[in-house]
Amino acid sequence: MRRVLFAAATALLLATGCSTEPSPPPAAPADAAQAADTLPAADAEHNAADVMFLQMMVAHDGQGLELTGLAADRTVSEEVRLLAAAIDTTQREEVKIMQSWLTGWKEATEASQDMSAHASHGGLPATGPEQIEALRNASDADFEATFLNLLTGHQNSAVELTNLAADGVNPQTKDLAKRIKESRADQVAQMLRLIGG
Repeated sequence: MRRVLFAAATALLLATGCSTEPSPPPAAPADAAQAADTLPAADAEHNAADVMFLQMMVAHDGQGLELTGLAADRTVSEEVRLLAAAIDTTQREEVKIMQSWLTGWKEATEASQDMSAHASHGGLPATGPEQIEALRNASDADFEATFLNLLTGHQNSAVELTNLAADGVNPQTKDLAKRIKESRADQVAQMLRLIGG
């Protein structure tokens, strides 16, 4: 009986660890110095690939936050609402971490807007302003389907962006890229299921 209870408890912990429900937001730190101390640190060793990956992911997550922000104010199913909230929470935390690493390395926190500088990896990640505006203006009847289709493509491009970290040397950046790749692939699979009904 004890083994059964232990196995059930373990399964519950694993399931909740992979849940798309957002965790409660952390308590606000007393000051900026304390806030920096709460973020995971990155080793000093890094190269241009580490920097490029982080800069591109900051921009990409920022676009994702625009999308999830629109979903917060619209009528969507409970599952889509929870997914959008979980993505929003995760990506806000990722942006803070990535910006803190870049700042610690004395690197810019934003990628160059010069598209030629990014030609070798497909250019800047872009969910175009036209697409975001179309989502903003979508009718209530069309919003959820439009949102899911747009966010599926957006998160799939995040999976592709993680390949930028392959040439990096920083272990924390490489680990973050691995976690982003796995989480976004899971989100894409979930959204495709929702789209398929």
